[in-house]
Amino acid sequence: MKKVWTFLLFAGLLAFAGGFLLKSSDGKETVTERAEQTINKSQLSRSRPQKKENPQEEFVKKLLSDFSLQFSLFKQSTLENNRYVYKDRNITVIFTVDPLFQKAVEKEFKRFRVKYGAYVAIDADTGKVLAAVSSTDYPDLTFKRTFPAASTFKIVTAAAALETGLATPNTEMVCGGTGDSCSPSVWLNSRYKVKRRFAESFATSANPFFGNLGRLLGKETLLEFARKFGFNRKDYGFPWGILREPLDDYDIALTAAGLGETRTSPFHQALIASVIENEGIMVKPTLIEKVLTTDGRPLYTFRKELFGRVVSVGTARAIREMMLLTVKQGTVSDKRHFRRLRRFYPRIVIGGKTGTLSELTYPEGRCEWFTGFMEYNGRHIAFSSLAVNNHYFYITGYEIAAVASADFAKLYRNFAVRGR
Repeated sequence: MKKVWTFLLFAGLLAFAGGFLLKSSDGKETVTERAEQTINKSQLSRSRPQKKENPQEEFVKKLLSDFSLQFSLFKQSTLENNRYVYKDRNITVIFTVDPLFQKAVEKEFKRFRVKYGAYVAIDADTGKVLAAVSSTDYPDLTFKRTFPAASTFKIVTAAAALETGLATPNTEMVCGGTGDSCSPSVWLNSRYKVKRRFAESFATSANPFFGNLGRLLGKETLLEFARKFGFNRKDYGFPWGILREPLDDYDIALTAAGLGETRTSPFHQALIASVIENEGIMVKPTLIEKVLTTDGRPLYTFRKELFGRVVSVGTARAIREMMLLTVKQGTVSDKRHFRRLRRFYPRIVIGGKTGTLSELTYPEGRCEWFTGFMEYNGRHIAFSSLAVNNHYFYITGYEIAAVASADFAKLYRNFAVRGR
């Protein structure tokens, strides 16, 4: 009898425990029930078909992530209501390019018979592309990224030296050879020695100073800052510059002075200038102002985006001052169109860095750069100008920048009044 009572007591305890697992004393769901429901819900969610993106939304996402796609559509655009517009059956794209400015620079290219050249302007504050002009014979030169960077690469070398504390704009160095000497062995071994100051060496583009500066920086630091400024990047479909890694000290010196195998595009050069004008921050360049459905419903309206900080505010400001010095007493101070610009538009603030090197890929010739910025009536514009000239030419690649800046000033001399 005792065994029977023991069995019944044990069975009752099991039943009570089972009920507790299924229901708590207040009638609420137990841990077991909640676990079962969670499993059931997850199975339902897996079986439920995922919501697909609207084809228009997919297109917008792709467009905003691919600068080359933006550029290809811009080339197919037409002018409507003073805006460049691209349309297809499902979508309307409105571009950031300023038609008045674009047409003015295009007119200058025809006036000076620029056979191989390009000009790109970016709003430094926002990253909006304001102009992208190329020679009529070669309409895609703004996107071509195999032009030699030449001495415009000295911007990168200068940034590396300033940012790491290796030098200040007042740093002096005794270097061998003349300013335009192109041989590292001469810079180190020539009996002709000159004490050169950093700021003036930048403005006059003195190769010996920057070659020796590059050797002091070293390969890894130089490559690090080249990457910071976008060389060898592969994202966003943007025409980033291409830098071959230096092989030895001799090669490092050449690269730092802008004489190495460093290639770039007018778009990339304008973006580099925007970093300096934007106090060390690289904005994300874009050609897209708005995207609409065919019935006018907005799918996208411009939003400023950043790639991030490249150099400190102090470094950017120091390089900006050296770029101003280039125009005041450096490599373009005696150029006719820069003198005219200063005379007729004294309120324009303009600075930059020149670069000159033979272009060995087609079109061949003397590749002339001016990578710089312009400030006028509250606008901050970063730009690059380029021409590949042979024996006969009507304007240098540097002076395209001065002519384009004058055009901008003509168009927007009343910018602050008009509040555009």
